[in-house]
Amino acid sequence: MAVHAPARQQVVTVGSAVHWRGETYLVAALQGSSVHLLSRHADGEDAVVLLDALHRSPGFRVLDGPDAPAEDDGPAPPPAPRPLGGADLLDGLSDQARQEVDFWLDHVLEVHTGLPGFAAPTAAPRPCYDPGRTTLRDRYETKAAELRAAHHQVSAATVERKRLAWLEQGVWGLVDKRRVRGASRHGRVDEQVVKLLWRVHKRQEKRSIGTRSRLFELFGRACVRKFKKRAGQLMPSRATFYRLLDRLGIVYGKQAAVRRGDGSHRPEPPFTLAMATAPGEQVQIDTTSLDVLALDETGRVVSVELTAAIDVVSRTILAAVIRPKSSGTKTSPGSRRHGGRATKAVDALLLLAEMCTPQPMRPHWSLKAAAKGSDLPYAQLVEADERMEGAAARPVIIPEMIVMDNGKVFAGRAFMDACAQLGISVRPACANSPTHKAIIERSFGSVKSLFSQFLPGYTGKDLTHRGKHVAGERLWRIDQLNDFLQQWIALGWQQRPHEELRNPFLPSMPPRTPNQMFAAHVAGSGYVPLRLSAEDRLRLLPTAWVRVTDKGIRLNNRTYDSRALNGYRNTRSGWPGKGQRWPVRYHPHQPEKVWLEDRRNNTWAQAGFVYQRLIGDAWSEHVWDQATAAHLDKGGHTRDETAIARLVRSLLERAGRGPSRTTTPQPVAAERGMHVGPEPVPDPYLGIPAPAYHSVASLPVMDIDPRRLCAPAPRLALPGSPPRTLQPDRGCGHEAASASAEQS
Repeated sequence: MAVHAPARQQVVTVGSAVHWRGETYLVAALQGSSVHLLSRHADGEDAVVLLDALHRSPGFRVLDGPDAPAEDDGPAPPPAPRPLGGADLLDGLSDQARQEVDFWLDHVLEVHTGLPGFAAPTAAPRPCYDPGRTTLRDRYETKAAELRAAHHQVSAATVERKRLAWLEQGVWGLVDKRRVRGASRHGRVDEQVVKLLWRVHKRQEKRSIGTRSRLFELFGRACVRKFKKRAGQLMPSRATFYRLLDRLGIVYGKQAAVRRGDGSHRPEPPFTLAMATAPGEQVQIDTTSLDVLALDETGRVVSVELTAAIDVVSRTILAAVIRPKSSGTKTSPGSRRHGGRATKAVDALLLLAEMCTPQPMRPHWSLKAAAKGSDLPYAQLVEADERMEGAAARPVIIPEMIVMDNGKVFAGRAFMDACAQLGISVRPACANSPTHKAIIERSFGSVKSLFSQFLPGYTGKDLTHRGKHVAGERLWRIDQLNDFLQQWIALGWQQRPHEELRNPFLPSMPPRTPNQMFAAHVAGSGYVPLRLSAEDRLRLLPTAWVRVTDKGIRLNNRTYDSRALNGYRNTRSGWPGKGQRWPVRYHPHQPEKVWLEDRRNNTWAQAGFVYQRLIGDAWSEHVWDQATAAHLDKGGHTRDETAIARLVRSLLERAGRGPSRTTTPQPVAAERGMHVGPEPVPDPYLGIPAPAYHSVASLPVMDIDPRRLCAPAPRLALPGSPPRTLQPDRGCGHEAASASAEQS
């Protein structure tokens, strides 16, 4: 296929005179892609410009040479547009479409230049197409008449449209777009209906996953509300609706459940990997469910969740903690939820303190979990920080930047203030984008596969992976799980080769462990320990602004008092806008004490729980919430501190004894459904109260012989008659038989 340009590009050579930016220049030299221009005006300035930029500048033209215009002055004519490429796009067309392009290309070239595409270089244009003798309008009419004579129904406007399309798009402009037009995604369904379908689908994304039939019914109701009487005409049939869902990529049912779990929060590519060059340069922190059941402080079976921080460079788990998770109970819709438990802001603050402190070895741990004898540079670390002596095989890395999610645990004021106090910058990840902290998300999966699934009470990731009698297994307590986790981190994670820890310069070498990677980096960057004083640890605790009254401090339905508070009772704190409220630090896991901060003297006043003697043992705020909920169920009040403290003591004693082995749970009545068979016979005594037998009086005692009750009345004897013996009555069978026996 021969393709000719409509106009040749003007050639710039050394010595040529050019017109550029309203002035005349002489081309002095060509150096690479640059052109050195000398101004011909007395007050003009020389210039150095790129050759491509010179050609593309408006008004540029060569003033001498074969292509130079006759006149030197006046506005430059607009450059002839050059056709764009597009010949490579023709490969995907059919043979008929390519033949049409070849047909129109020859005719358009003849209209534009006077010569068709197949003409020889020395050929002269025909008089009717000579650009020097005819106008474009004449050539349009001539070409249209010529094509109509050849039995092609073409008008002059069609020829003009083809030429303009060729000038704008090149060869691709001559293609009939009806031959490359694909089918619409929504077929023949009205576009307004498709937009309404997308709105209905967006409203259902946050709801539980249903079937396509539910979406069809909801979409039908939406069509009636929006289109009124036209709904019957615009609403597609059920089969067309299902095909439309497939075309639009809207998935429902089981496939939607899989998609929601896999890529619903997946950001748009391309992805950027988390890059760091030194330990602590980037640390990712997050919370997840651990898929394990355990016993809390009160002995209840609860789910647990894990909060951990991991270093990006060495994949070291800097700190981790397990906390119970339960929903709690509410006595009324507007009341506070009591007994609930989850990871709190103080747990995140404790993680910051653990990152800066070496993990001490515990007596019952394996000797392989110790830093001495591991891959860590133990001698150098002990020399720099004496706290590393006898520590576990987990390095201490001070974070420079923490990447967190937008949860309330990390996005709260307490965590932000603690990071600012330690000089740590915080970068929140984008909402609903787990890939922004992909390393900690993937590490959670490894913890579940390497640690969680080997524990009793493992529930699996969903109900399909859960056993039947998980809650009945012998479960560990929360403190025991935390102890197992800390030992496993030092032994099973830090000393286990990680696939991502490879030498980029020697990829054939086996992967390194997190401790080996830390040792390699610390040899170049060094190790500077951070020691937290007792005051620094207090400042990491959450703060509550409360008043100090004559009775002490009232915090979380508990009263704290001591002699150290005498100077702060009913006094102003001096803080702007706080009045008589003082900053009090508290520890939810050690609620028996609180600390009042006095910035004027830089001192701390400690106060204890006034009813601690009733409890006598270590407890937490979670146990207090459980006791408060039980007390409210009995009709009590949250201010009954003594009663709640006694319940806390009883809960701790019950948890110490363990679950009861003698008490059997009452069987639950089975649900038998509707009655089948003949109707039961109504009870004739229904509604008659039962007799009170204890109130029935006894019969009176007879004062005569029962045999005399049946004897006839005695007759009066006449004078002179013989005496008669008394005969028993025949009506009394027993007495009559006795009398006849005596006579015989």
